[in-house]
Amino acid sequence: MKKEKFQLYISTAISGIFITMFISSLVTYLALTDLSIFFDVWPKNWFYASLVAFPAILFVRPLAIKITSKLTDLIYK
Repeated sequence: MKKEKFQLYISTAISGIFITMFISSLVTYLALTDLSIFFDVWPKNWFYASLVAFPAILFVRPLAIKITSKLTDLIYK
């Protein structure tokens, strides 16, 4: 595996882990009426969110780069 591809996968995994950690903790906190079960519910939510985030970031990133490039070309001619 090339260094660039390895960096892409590792940075995607790290981004996915941290982003889903924060978002899932906030959403879990807001959804629960009994906060004493937060640490029973949150890790499972975080796990599922991380499973979805990794392929989603890999798919969306190139699309976001293309859209950004087209927008900046329109704005900064």
